[in-house]
Amino acid sequence: MVETAVLAVGVGLVWISTHRDVERRGEALLLATAAGVLFGVSDVAIKYLTHAHGPIFGLLSPWTLTALISFAISFYASARSLQIGNASEVIAITSIAANLSAILGGILVFGEPIGSSATGIIVRLLAFGLVIAGAALVPAPLRVTSNRSSQQTVTS
Repeated sequence: MVETAVLAVGVGLVWISTHRDVERRGEALLLATAAGVLFGVSDVAIKYLTHAHGPIFGLLSPWTLTALISFAISFYASARSLQIGNASEVIAITSIAANLSAILGGILVFGEPIGSSATGIIVRLLAFGLVIAGAALVPAPLRVTSNRSSQQTVTS
């Protein structure tokens, strides 16, 4: 099952980040990626449960357990990544990973079409790539620093 494989990858990323001696920034970003992937898995599982036939079939589905486990682990991974990392980096990585995994889940699990023709598929993938490239090119905010060596003292 696709959801089980993605869940295993997310849990593996959380385990690796907590059991290896990596620098804090790398650990935070790895946890943020794992949290985002698992948030996406829980989104896909919840979407599946909303389309289940009847309330009993929804609750007795393996998707219920997938949604609960992936959300619980992603919540703690996200909280830890925010504790040890830069909030803006962590939030951005978590959001990107969640969106990408939810999009891939829609395509792989539900068979949602990317387009109806080769041209449509190419144009949509190109547009998606351009959005990602544009987001990567947005400059980081500038911080004001005081440079005492460049300040001149005016004496009268």
